[in-house]
Amino acid sequence: MAKICWLGGVTGSHLWWQKMVLVGLSGLWFWLATSAPSHALIRTISETPNQVVIQARHQLPDEERLTWQVILFARPHQLQLRLVGFPERYHFRHPQPLVLTTPDGQTWLAADDFPKAATVANVGQFDLLPLADELLPEGFPPKQPLRVTLPLVAGERHLTIPTAVLLEWQEVIHQGKKLGA
Repeated sequence: MAKICWLGGVTGSHLWWQKMVLVGLSGLWFWLATSAPSHALIRTISETPNQVVIQARHQLPDEERLTWQVILFARPHQLQLRLVGFPERYHFRHPQPLVLTTPDGQTWLAADDFPKAATVANVGQFDLLPLADELLPEGFPPKQPLRVTLPLVAGERHLTIPTAVLLEWQEVIHQGKKLGA
């Protein structure tokens, strides 16, 4: 004997469940589409009683989908980008600069900021303070990703920094300026 379902005429009970799942998924999609974006995770770390560092950490893949740790941090009068690759796989060509390029061709060079005596082969650290205002101007959200060219001994590697990460970097820069960065 057929059942009468309140969602649509004479059907089996399994059709009622399918419609309920569809209604539930539609509601979930609507909720996700209209919910506020999540806030960036920016850490403020107290290094000493009178000094803090503000940082944003990400793990981003290069063109071969190998993961790099990407850390932007600000201290008073400093804005550094640290890139860490696999220890036995990558070696930075110290003191070569980091190349940052937008899709429309704007290019900046960030100086290698690791003292020669203190270098670690798989770690590059670059000074972004002189570039910050031009690279990520305050009040102008980035609309395109940034391509970073890593100067490595075995040849260049490229990372794409998504706009969501650039927005977070913009906030690190803003908070760093409050410290005197």
